[in-house]
Amino acid sequence: MLRVNTLGGLTLAVEDVPVTGVLTQRRRLALLALLAVARERGVSRDKLVAYLWPESPAPDAHHALAQLLYAQRKAFAPHELFLGRKTVRLNPAVARSDVWEFEDACDRGALAEAVAHYRGPFLDGFFLRGAPEFERWVDAQRERLAGRVRAACTRLAQAAQSADDRAAAAEWWQRAAAVDPLDSQIAAQVVRELEGLGNRAAALAHAEAHVQRLRRELGVAPDARWRALIEGLRDGEPPAPR
Repeated sequence: MLRVNTLGGLTLAVEDVPVTGVLTQRRRLALLALLAVARERGVSRDKLVAYLWPESPAPDAHHALAQLLYAQRKAFAPHELFLGRKTVRLNPAVARSDVWEFEDACDRGALAEAVAHYRGPFLDGFFLRGAPEFERWVDAQRERLAGRVRAACTRLAQAAQSADDRAAAAEWWQRAAAVDPLDSQIAAQVVRELEGLGNRAAALAHAEAHVQRLRRELGVAPDARWRALIEGLRDGEPPAPR
């Protein structure tokens, strides 16, 4: 069983043993990532060559793709790893991916399970030189999957708040903030829950770190509500109501 890990990086494993060497060349990995996200829909050969060999003449690109498919099939699962001819897809009988497990859990409403599968941004740190269309695809998938895990964390945090479980709410809001550290609404929820737990020092540290991040990454100064929130924490006053 080949496992394609895409969340928090891009790695391969066979029966839980990491794959290294020539089998992890970047285009080989990129091909598997494209097919892993597509799942049963697959990806047409024309799209695959456009993603992976955008500057090559069409005949050369299709020949390169055929060679790559052959090499991967020979290395991992002869005649079984890929299904389809014009549209290529991974064979779920011999290959799995963490992105499948993450999205399946989201679709089933198993939100805590989904968050556990999300180990970091999609293809974090992976770059394919000379393939701008592939990089745009990666950016879109990274944003889409981050949105799904952020939504899962938000729903879990809100459920914990409804159950008056402040510790769980703080944990889920912190996980949401780790996914989207520039979201001020999420940051404010973290601050309020930490302060509600009596951990004012952590609440103040999170608020100040958020303001510094906004200044550093977006060039945005804190608005009056954030200034009031931080001043209230410093003065020992509780944050404004949720």
